[in-house]
Amino acid sequence: MAVMLALIAGTAATLVDAQAQDTVWVWNAACHHPSMIVVQVLLDSTPLFHRSIPICRMERRFENGRASFRFTPHRALVWYGYRSEEDTSGKDRGDTTTANTRFEIDMWQAGGEVNAIELGVTADAADGLHMNTLHMLSPTERAETVLAPGLLLVTWPERRARVRRAATP
Repeated sequence: MAVMLALIAGTAATLVDAQAQDTVWVWNAACHHPSMIVVQVLLDSTPLFHRSIPICRMERRFENGRASFRFTPHRALVWYGYRSEEDTSGKDRGDTTTANTRFEIDMWQAGGEVNAIELGVTADAADGLHMNTLHMLSPTERAETVLAPGLLLVTWPERRARVRRAATP
């Protein structure tokens, strides 16, 4: 029995070590030849945050991207699924914050996958956390996550400018 437990423990340790060595997509400023991804947050189609971030394929241990920003919406926001619950009829009434509530949005790499980055996102105000979710950032396609009605997180690959060559006579 002791030999079997030692084998299981050794296998589990090897799997954890192998997972740390996986080559996955990472958000890291040290990427040598990065793919640039646009990260944009909009409220009612108005950009609140816009940044290009470098991603590349590296070992999982190099996941370290982070960004944050603050905003104060001039209207109430309704958050679903984090602090709110369904009532007896099964309807989620949401967690409504008043206009002019100041929020801090934090984004970080929560995980790396072979074909995506799991982007963790929180919305925090003076009265606590109103939202905590994941956005699947694709290195090749546009992706959208509704954070609250009217508040949208969008990511997409940045198009690189093509160098035009002068015509030769």
